[in-house]
Amino acid sequence: MADHLFTAAKLGHLVLHNRSIRSAAFEGMCPGHRVSDDLIQYHRSVAAGGVAMTTVAYAAVSKSGLSFDHQLWLRKEAVPGLRLLTEAIHKEGSFAVIQIGHCGLIAKKSVSGGVCLAPTGGFNLYGPTLSRTATRDEIWEIVCDFGVATRLAKESGFDAVEVHAGHGYFISQFISSYINKRKDEYGGSFENRARFLREVIREVILSAGSALTVVVKMNLRDGFTGGTEVGEASGIARMYSGKMVCSQHEEKLPGKWRKKLRTSI
Repeated sequence: MADHLFTAAKLGHLVLHNRSIRSAAFEGMCPGHRVSDDLIQYHRSVAAGGVAMTTVAYAAVSKSGLSFDHQLWLRKEAVPGLRLLTEAIHKEGSFAVIQIGHCGLIAKKSVSGGVCLAPTGGFNLYGPTLSRTATRDEIWEIVCDFGVATRLAKESGFDAVEVHAGHGYFISQFISSYINKRKDEYGGSFENRARFLREVIREVILSAGSALTVVVKMNLRDGFTGGTEVGEASGIARMYSGKMVCSQHEEKLPGKWRKKLRTSI
């Protein structure tokens, strides 16, 4: 097993020199939502330790998806610092991946600037806070934000992006029948509850092109009665792989959001 760990592996278009990856554990080193010297030094040290790839964690794709004032927000203003970060990682011989996501109903109002969005609004026991139901337009805007964040990650020198679709964050909230009580095309059936994830992955893949490897982080079960279980989670992994997402005839984003994608970089 130890010998296997130190053999090369292929992940998308990347060839890792071993099978060790620093996972996306929140660093809390981004005061003002920007890269700090501490974050650069931390990932430089991880890369110098010999991992094949290190993951920069918990980058919000939009202000409405923020939970902490020391959480990274992937926007134009963050790019110069992110370039320094990826350069430091690459100098140590490792690949750099950034985790992108949206907190949904566990966003913090004082940081995100408004009442947090949810698949279905109401009282949030995690907070405790009140949330409101995201409109179709707001869903499409966030799908667009994932695409913009992916293009910014590419501009910042990352080798891969990781879509955060687990652990109770926004995409996971849509998947969960316990949280998602919508009556439209984003709620009800397993297929509908996975629609938001499918649309996000599609936009991320299109925005990544051939330059970035795209991975998705999911949990296999929520751990409470009525939440997502292994069967549905593994079904999503089988049904919505990157190639299948791109080949499906999904409705494209409305024109104004596609325009935002073109003009945001």
